[in-house]
Amino acid sequence: MNDALSEREIVSESNLHKALISNLGSFCTLEARPAINMGPQEVEQVVGAWRAGMDRQASRLARSAINTLAALPVGCLYECLGDKSWQAAAQICEVFRNPQVSKNAGRLDTRALQRKVHEALARDEHINLVLGWGQPKRSAGGLKTLGSFADLAEMYAIRRLLIIVRAVSQLVRRPVGMIVLTGSSRFFEALFTRPNVGQAYDAQRQMIADTLGRKGTLSFRPYSDLSGDGSRSVVIDAREQRFRDSLAVVTDEMILSKFGTVLLNIDWEHLFALDPMQRHHAPHGIQLPPSIEAWLRGRDETACSRLIRAAIVSLISPERQSDWIASFEGEDVFEVALSFVQSVAWESTRKYIALHLIDSSDEATSILNAAQGANVLRLTVHQKRDRRDVPAIFTLGPGGGNLLAQHVLACVLKRDAIVFESYAELQQRDAAAVYLRPVNNQFVYPLFGWLAPAQQPLCFVEAGCDTLKLLCEAGGVQ
Repeated sequence: MNDALSEREIVSESNLHKALISNLGSFCTLEARPAINMGPQEVEQVVGAWRAGMDRQASRLARSAINTLAALPVGCLYECLGDKSWQAAAQICEVFRNPQVSKNAGRLDTRALQRKVHEALARDEHINLVLGWGQPKRSAGGLKTLGSFADLAEMYAIRRLLIIVRAVSQLVRRPVGMIVLTGSSRFFEALFTRPNVGQAYDAQRQMIADTLGRKGTLSFRPYSDLSGDGSRSVVIDAREQRFRDSLAVVTDEMILSKFGTVLLNIDWEHLFALDPMQRHHAPHGIQLPPSIEAWLRGRDETACSRLIRAAIVSLISPERQSDWIASFEGEDVFEVALSFVQSVAWESTRKYIALHLIDSSDEATSILNAAQGANVLRLTVHQKRDRRDVPAIFTLGPGGGNLLAQHVLACVLKRDAIVFESYAELQQRDAAAVYLRPVNNQFVYPLFGWLAPAQQPLCFVEAGCDTLKLLCEAGGVQ
């Protein structure tokens, strides 16, 4: 099991964990960024600008695949190139061997991937790429993001996926789609994602995809719809015993290696909800201490976020605990919350690892084939060093590295650049938050209208810039 863990990145993360370890700060307070407001027409202009260049970028990606394949010496990387169907399969592989597309572009087992693609093409059916991606955004007490909903970072990632799909479709000259398996239900036992929030996030991403591309090209599907009974959990039937078996072999060493990252990924707002009716009670059988329950009564969201932030920062960067003890001015609520969060996060990490290990790398593909007879090609957002035939996609571009949209906010800079950072990291930048303003007390937007009532920003922009111009031009950034 340790070998399996070392061969794969099993949990997505931001750079926040590293930043906290490197003494970024205690974050007893988070400084609010200056605010810029946009209206519906401006949002429509931005979305239109991002949509406009997609065909051109897809064609460029397809041409690049054709040209790089043609430049290879005979017998290099691929086989049977004298056959048009094998050549077409190799051209698709070249899309994923592009270092702008895949994290493992230089390590792909091209021959194995070519054989899989050729087999899919031979079926003469609609081809679906399949990708597992996405818990809702996590706040982590305001350290990571400022809300749970899809924003500009998600639109950037979805746009890249649509461009890949279009490039492949141009090469095979037949319809190609992508099924995105969403993860809220898959890891509920570990992360406690609020089901309603997960459903809303998936619906928002679907709306973004259908606005940027042809409706249904990208289809967001809950993992539990295919591997379970559609409920919030996928640990049912035969998977229950596999889950117990996996739990038994997860070691403390394995937990320690992923503890900080899982700590930042848990839906703490679900466990500390101000309304007891909205709260997930006794995670892993661990009761929220009565003193915390009493403290939460009469508090607001800001106070709740601050308590969550205090525990997270102190566990990742223990030298900051003294700052938080002083900040709470002798209240014992901090120490009690710290103990609760540590206990829950430890067990969550153990269960997260076990949930990952019960799934073989091809289970999602076999599930789709059994459920729909789908002609699928597997992609991933995490590198699987033991599966070199599975392309690992840069959803946020090469500059985004291993980051995923749900863990970061987009900050658009001058000089055609976008950075993806947590809110804590953005504290170091001279940037303003872009909010959607109400019109006649209503939030009627072509897209992203869900952000306005939640007072969640669309993105951030470098201070002193023409916001609309900057955001429109950002659609061309790769």
